[in-house]
Amino acid sequence: MKKIAALLFLTAFCTMTFAQAPVNSDLYNFNRSRNAKTATGLKVLGGWAVGNVAASSYLYFNTKGSDNYFNQMNVLFNGVNVIIVGASLLPKQKNDLDLNKTLQWQSNTESTYIANAALDLLYSSVGLYLTEKAKNDLPHSAKWNGWGNALIMNGGFLFLFDTTMFVVHKHNGKKLYKLMDKVNIGTSGLGLHIGVQL
Repeated sequence: MKKIAALLFLTAFCTMTFAQAPVNSDLYNFNRSRNAKTATGLKVLGGWAVGNVAASSYLYFNTKGSDNYFNQMNVLFNGVNVIIVGASLLPKQKNDLDLNKTLQWQSNTESTYIANAALDLLYSSVGLYLTEKAKNDLPHSAKWNGWGNALIMNGGFLFLFDTTMFVVHKHNGKKLYKLMDKVNIGTSGLGLHIGVQL
Protein backbone atom coordinates (compact mmCIF):
# COMPACT_ATOMS: atom_id res chain seq x y z
CA MET A 1 0.00 0.00 0.00
CA LYS A 2 2.87 2.36 0.84
CA LYS A 3 4.42 1.68 -2.56
CA ILE A 4 1.17 2.56 -4.34
CA ALA A 5 0.82 5.77 -2.32
CA ALA A 6 4.43 6.70 -3.09
CA LEU A 7 3.88 6.03 -6.80
CA LEU A 8 0.73 8.18 -6.84
CA PHE A 9 2.60 10.98 -5.08
CA LEU A 10 5.48 10.76 -7.56
CA THR A 11 3.07 10.84 -10.50
CA ALA A 12 1.27 13.90 -9.10
CA PHE A 13 4.59 15.59 -8.38
CA CYS A 14 5.89 14.95 -11.89
CA THR A 15 2.65 16.30 -13.35
CA MET A 16 3.05 19.51 -11.33
CA THR A 17 6.75 19.75 -12.15
CA PHE A 18 6.13 19.47 -15.89
CA ALA A 19 2.88 21.49 -15.80
CA GLN A 20 3.45 23.82 -18.73
CA ALA A 21 6.52 24.84 -20.62
CA PRO A 22 7.31 28.54 -20.08
CA VAL A 23 7.35 30.71 -23.20
CA ASN A 24 10.79 30.68 -24.89
CA SER A 25 11.90 27.56 -23.01
CA ASP A 26 13.54 24.77 -25.01
CA LEU A 27 10.37 22.67 -24.69
CA TYR A 28 8.14 25.54 -25.84
CA ASN A 29 10.44 26.20 -28.82
CA PHE A 30 10.44 22.51 -29.73
CA ASN A 31 6.62 22.39 -29.77
CA ARG A 32 6.48 25.57 -31.80
CA SER A 33 8.96 24.10 -34.30
CA ARG A 34 7.03 20.82 -34.60
CA ASN A 35 3.72 22.64 -35.09
CA ALA A 36 5.28 24.92 -37.73
CA LYS A 37 6.61 21.92 -39.66
CA THR A 38 3.20 20.24 -39.51
CA ALA A 39 1.46 23.43 -40.69
CA THR A 40 3.91 23.80 -43.60
CA GLY A 41 3.29 20.19 -44.62
CA LEU A 42 -0.47 20.68 -44.47
CA LYS A 43 -0.18 23.76 -46.69
CA VAL A 44 1.81 21.75 -49.25
CA LEU A 45 -0.80 18.98 -49.15
CA GLY A 46 -3.59 21.55 -49.35
CA GLY A 47 -1.97 23.21 -52.37
CA TRP A 48 -1.69 19.85 -54.12
CA ALA A 49 -5.30 18.99 -53.33
CA VAL A 50 -6.78 22.36 -54.32
CA GLY A 51 -4.71 22.44 -57.52
CA ASN A 52 -5.92 18.96 -58.48
CA VAL A 53 -9.55 19.74 -57.70
CA ALA A 54 -9.41 22.94 -59.76
CA ALA A 55 -7.61 21.42 -62.76
CA SER A 56 -9.59 18.18 -62.82
CA SER A 57 -12.92 19.97 -62.33
CA TYR A 58 -12.22 21.93 -65.51
CA LEU A 59 -10.84 18.93 -67.41
CA TYR A 60 -13.75 16.70 -66.38
CA PHE A 61 -16.06 18.67 -68.67
CA ASN A 62 -13.52 18.76 -71.49
CA THR A 63 -12.38 15.14 -71.71
CA LYS A 64 -13.87 11.79 -72.61
CA GLY A 65 -13.22 8.15 -71.89
CA SER A 66 -10.46 7.17 -69.51
CA ASP A 67 -9.30 10.79 -69.02
CA ASN A 68 -12.79 11.80 -67.97
CA TYR A 69 -12.89 9.07 -65.29
CA PHE A 70 -9.36 10.00 -64.19
CA ASN A 71 -10.48 13.59 -63.56
CA GLN A 72 -13.64 12.40 -61.83
CA MET A 73 -11.68 10.29 -59.31
CA ASN A 74 -9.06 13.02 -58.93
CA VAL A 75 -11.72 15.55 -57.90
CA LEU A 76 -13.33 13.13 -55.44
CA PHE A 77 -10.03 11.99 -53.90
CA ASN A 78 -8.57 15.47 -53.53
CA GLY A 79 -11.89 16.92 -52.41
CA VAL A 80 -11.57 14.69 -49.34
CA ASN A 81 -7.98 15.88 -48.87
CA VAL A 82 -9.12 19.53 -48.98
CA ILE A 83 -11.63 18.82 -46.19
CA ILE A 84 -9.02 16.97 -44.09
CA VAL A 85 -6.42 19.74 -44.50
CA GLY A 86 -8.99 22.46 -43.78
CA ALA A 87 -10.12 20.71 -40.58
CA SER A 88 -6.49 20.14 -39.50
CA LEU A 89 -5.50 23.79 -39.94
CA LEU A 90 -8.49 25.15 -37.97
CA PRO A 91 -7.48 24.28 -34.37
CA LYS A 92 -4.74 26.39 -32.86
CA GLN A 93 -1.73 24.25 -32.03
CA LYS A 94 -0.52 24.52 -28.45
CA ASN A 95 3.14 25.27 -27.89
CA ASP A 96 3.07 25.23 -24.07
CA LEU A 97 2.65 21.46 -23.62
CA ASP A 98 4.34 19.76 -20.70
CA LEU A 99 7.09 17.22 -21.27
CA ASN A 100 4.82 14.20 -21.01
CA LYS A 101 2.28 15.58 -23.53
CA THR A 102 5.08 16.69 -25.83
CA LEU A 103 6.49 13.16 -25.89
CA GLN A 104 2.99 11.81 -26.64
CA TRP A 105 2.43 14.33 -29.45
CA GLN A 106 5.83 13.50 -30.97
CA SER A 107 5.14 9.77 -30.87
CA ASN A 108 1.61 10.22 -32.26
CA THR A 109 2.86 12.49 -35.04
CA GLU A 110 5.48 9.98 -36.20
CA SER A 111 3.02 7.06 -35.93
CA THR A 112 0.37 8.95 -37.91
CA TYR A 113 2.70 9.56 -40.87
CA ILE A 114 3.84 5.92 -40.89
CA ALA A 115 0.22 4.69 -40.81
CA ASN A 116 -0.70 7.14 -43.59
CA ALA A 117 2.22 5.93 -45.73
CA ALA A 118 0.93 2.35 -45.42
CA LEU A 119 -2.54 3.57 -46.43
CA ASP A 120 -1.02 5.38 -49.42
CA LEU A 121 0.49 2.10 -50.65
CA LEU A 122 -2.98 0.58 -50.35
CA TYR A 123 -4.45 3.37 -52.56
CA SER A 124 -1.82 2.74 -55.21
CA SER A 125 -2.32 -1.04 -54.97
CA VAL A 126 -6.07 -0.62 -55.52
CA GLY A 127 -5.21 1.62 -58.47
CA LEU A 128 -2.97 -1.06 -59.97
CA TYR A 129 -5.71 -3.63 -59.44
CA LEU A 130 -8.23 -1.44 -61.28
CA THR A 131 -5.90 -0.89 -64.24
CA GLU A 132 -5.44 -4.67 -64.50
CA LYS A 133 -9.19 -5.16 -64.22
CA ALA A 134 -9.62 -2.75 -67.14
CA LYS A 135 -7.83 -5.24 -69.39
CA ASN A 136 -10.41 -7.95 -68.68
CA ASP A 137 -13.58 -5.85 -68.43
CA LEU A 138 -13.65 -4.13 -71.80
CA PRO A 139 -17.13 -2.55 -71.49
CA HIS A 140 -15.94 -0.68 -68.36
CA SER A 141 -12.30 -0.43 -69.35
CA ALA A 142 -12.22 3.38 -69.51
CA LYS A 143 -13.69 3.74 -66.03
CA TRP A 144 -11.37 1.22 -64.33
CA ASN A 145 -8.36 2.61 -66.15
CA GLY A 146 -9.15 6.24 -65.32
CA TRP A 147 -9.96 5.60 -61.69
CA GLY A 148 -6.97 3.29 -61.32
CA ASN A 149 -4.49 5.82 -62.73
CA ALA A 150 -5.90 8.55 -60.47
CA LEU A 151 -5.44 6.34 -57.40
CA ILE A 152 -1.90 5.38 -58.45
CA MET A 153 -0.94 9.04 -58.93
CA ASN A 154 -2.48 10.27 -55.69
CA GLY A 155 -1.27 7.29 -53.67
CA GLY A 156 2.25 7.86 -55.01
CA PHE A 157 2.22 11.56 -54.15
CA LEU A 158 0.80 10.95 -50.68
CA PHE A 159 3.38 8.21 -50.01
CA LEU A 160 6.15 10.65 -50.91
CA PHE A 161 4.52 13.36 -48.77
CA ASP A 162 3.94 11.17 -45.71
CA THR A 163 7.38 9.56 -45.76
CA THR A 164 9.00 13.00 -46.14
CA MET A 165 6.96 14.36 -43.22
CA PHE A 166 7.89 11.31 -41.12
CA VAL A 167 11.61 11.88 -41.80
CA VAL A 168 11.27 15.61 -41.03
CA HIS A 169 9.51 14.95 -37.70
CA LYS A 170 11.79 12.05 -36.79
CA HIS A 171 14.83 14.27 -37.35
CA ASN A 172 13.22 17.12 -35.41
CA GLY A 173 12.34 14.68 -32.61
CA LYS A 174 16.04 14.17 -31.88
CA LYS A 175 15.99 17.64 -30.31
CA LEU A 176 13.31 16.46 -27.90
CA TYR A 177 15.34 13.47 -26.83
CA LYS A 178 18.29 15.78 -26.20
CA LEU A 179 16.01 17.76 -23.87
CA MET A 180 15.48 14.53 -21.94
CA ASP A 181 19.17 14.70 -20.99
CA LYS A 182 18.26 17.75 -18.91
CA VAL A 183 15.92 15.70 -16.72
CA ASN A 184 17.61 13.86 -13.90
CA ILE A 185 16.12 11.76 -11.13
CA GLY A 186 18.08 10.76 -8.08
CA THR A 187 17.95 10.41 -4.32
CA SER A 188 19.27 12.77 -1.75
CA GLY A 189 19.27 11.43 1.78
CA LEU A 190 15.86 9.92 2.43
CA GLY A 191 14.04 11.87 -0.28
CA LEU A 192 13.62 11.81 -4.04
CA HIS A 193 15.12 14.55 -6.18
CA ILE A 194 13.86 15.44 -9.66
CA GLY A 195 15.69 18.14 -11.54
CA VAL A 196 14.59 19.71 -14.79
CA GLN A 197 16.38 22.37 -16.80
CA LEU A 198 13.99 23.88 -19.31
